[in-house]
Amino acid sequence: MKVLKKINKGLILTILVLIVLILYFNNVEKQRDKDKPDIKKACEEFIAFTDKYAVLPEELQTLQNEIPEEKVEDYIRQMKKDLTNFMIDNPEAINIQQKNLEYNLKSGYDVLQVRTKLSRKIQKISSYQFENNQVTVMLEDNIEEIVKTSDGNKEYTKSNELSVNEDEIILKKVDGNWKVVYANLQFADNPNYYNGVRENVMY
Repeated sequence: MKVLKKINKGLILTILVLIVLILYFNNVEKQRDKDKPDIKKACEEFIAFTDKYAVLPEELQTLQNEIPEEKVEDYIRQMKKDLTNFMIDNPEAINIQQKNLEYNLKSGYDVLQVRTKLSRKIQKISSYQFENNQVTVMLEDNIEEIVKTSDGNKEYTKSNELSVNEDEIILKKVDGNWKVVYANLQFADNPNYYNGVRENVMY
């Protein structure tokens, strides 16, 4: 009889623990579902920021003329300042993203062509991978690029479209706001230039 009582107590405790765990994980999932719209909005805002700084200001979008390097550097400094609004407070993470954005900006112009627009739109969020207060978002995006170019005699524009299905943004919740830890966004002229830098970021 005493053995049976001990078994019953153990069984009851196990059931109680299971109920607590189920309630806990259920609440966690509910909170994650509640966070998803804010996470998507943070991704969209960061992407809009990267679109802006993928092209030079309109007054610098000239062909067959040397673009003033000091004005480009001023633009890059402003880009870095704006970037901190989207990122976690981590100088190394910010520096990595700045270098990637700067590279993409400078790859968008030369003597005979200049990128005048880059627009990335989220078509689908493939997955949210949560870990504590951090989430990895996998995206399927559509990219539209418009380039002004010249054949040496006349200027014309051309457009390119690209669909990518491996864009990745990692975000962390800081004081109630989702901040970017790392972003791996593919671009038309160099779809893999972000690769190989993630491991250098201390989250």
